[in-house]
Amino acid sequence: MLICTRCGKGKNILAYSRHKKGSSGAGGTWALRAPIHKRVQKPNLHIFKGQKYCTKCLRTVKTKFTPAPLEQSTVQA
Repeated sequence: MLICTRCGKGKNILAYSRHKKGSSGAGGTWALRAPIHKRVQKPNLHIFKGQKYCTKCLRTVKTKFTPAPLEQSTVQA
């Protein structure tokens, strides 16, 4: 399935219409009406450690897996 395992983001179906001459209000005829198309937006998924993550969640998860840098304390004697 195309769903992020962390946030549940999945596909999104949207409808859009292109602008055609005569399609908007003033004096436009119905025959020149802009047709409505359906489009599917898919999430940008990546596989990390055997699970699927969207790009936003992948950045969050990767920061948890990277070790924190060791701080060098300067001790003066």
